[in-house]
Amino acid sequence: MFTVLTINSFNIIPFMKKINFVILFKSFLVLTLAVSTACSRNAKKKTTESESFYIIPFAEIKKNQREVKLSEFATDVEIIQMENIPEAMLANVEDIEFTKDYIFVKYWMHPVLQFSRNGEFIRNIGSKGKGPGEYGTCLKMSVDKKNERIYIQTMELSMMVFNFDGEYLKTIQFPALESMMNFWICGRDSTLVSYFEPYSGNEPFVFAEYNAQGDTLQSIPNYIFWNKNEEFGSISPYAEQNFAYRFENKLHLKGAYNDTIYTYNENNKFVPKFFIDLGKHKLPEDFIYERKWKRPLLTDLCWTGVHETSAYIFLPYGYHFDQNKPEAEREEKGLVVYNKKTDEGVAVKETKQAGFTDDLTGGPDFRPTVTNGNTALMLISALDMKQYLESDDFKSRDVKFLGEKEKLTQLNKTLKAEDNHFLVLVNIKI
Repeated sequence: MFTVLTINSFNIIPFMKKINFVILFKSFLVLTLAVSTACSRNAKKKTTESESFYIIPFAEIKKNQREVKLSEFATDVEIIQMENIPEAMLANVEDIEFTKDYIFVKYWMHPVLQFSRNGEFIRNIGSKGKGPGEYGTCLKMSVDKKNERIYIQTMELSMMVFNFDGEYLKTIQFPALESMMNFWICGRDSTLVSYFEPYSGNEPFVFAEYNAQGDTLQSIPNYIFWNKNEEFGSISPYAEQNFAYRFENKLHLKGAYNDTIYTYNENNKFVPKFFIDLGKHKLPEDFIYERKWKRPLLTDLCWTGVHETSAYIFLPYGYHFDQNKPEAEREEKGLVVYNKKTDEGVAVKETKQAGFTDDLTGGPDFRPTVTNGNTALMLISALDMKQYLESDDFKSRDVKFLGEKEKLTQLNKTLKAEDNHFLVLVNIKI
């Protein structure tokens, strides 16, 4: 299996005026016909005439799955091996972010690693210890590309800040940071944003923004409440279910149980941007993991990640399963793509990898795990790469760039399963 990294609905209640029943019925027929053309219908819905909020019809798009070739969405692919030296070797990667010049990688119990865009190891960001610029474990990493800052939430319940040259700048500490129940990332300028799903049933918000002094500036409310005496479970995050991403230098936020994506408006206020309509695949509130625990879980319920470029929104997804019956976990995953310009969508056929068929270079199926601008990235282990390059799928695949496929054939002659990971960088069409 390829190595990959690691929302209450936003309800729109339109104002209904008194209307003739015949007209209403005709409107209903028109709407029904529109829904039946799931992947080609115009799905953009305005909440008001002045807003650009829209809905992605995930459940409708998902009905029509097919093989999707990478050339439909991308112009070229670059496959880069991370430098194969002891200090640069990667394990189970938890976070990865990249800029125009650098790649930053985090995995458990190791300082954040910094690489060049061609995979050369540059340095560790900070080091293990208890002194200035030292930390035990990085809980969460975030990168401020605009100001060239790396924010590291530490196990010591503080936020350390480094620049892109690896220099330690400062440690941010205030009472709200001193909670292991929240993840923290950089917001805008010098603000920090905290995130965690409700776990006791009475939390006032899911996201909150703070200034450097620890004052709360704004928040996104929690809509899920329950009696604290109910049986307690534990949240079950999925590797690809990201709660934040950056697009056009703006932070975007999505809770695990909320299918609305929020971002900053021109006044730096949190506002809803778009909604992922999961339909029948939506996990009911009564079955969220903190309160479900031993209740039988319904089938065909999906979780999603979200990545965005100028033209597309990529929604990798998988299926919820009963934590008490791990043998019932569905290995199939899928990928829904929404075209923001045409309001059309397409769904990749579900498989264990469920990515775009690389008909450009012949590389492994591409499943985006992080985006920056119009570039998408996937990380793959050397073992998975070698297994793929020795498969009949690779050998028989027709590609547009024969020279690139030949390079992969030659690579496999010297590639070892224990070698370092590979980056797959894809330039997405605008």
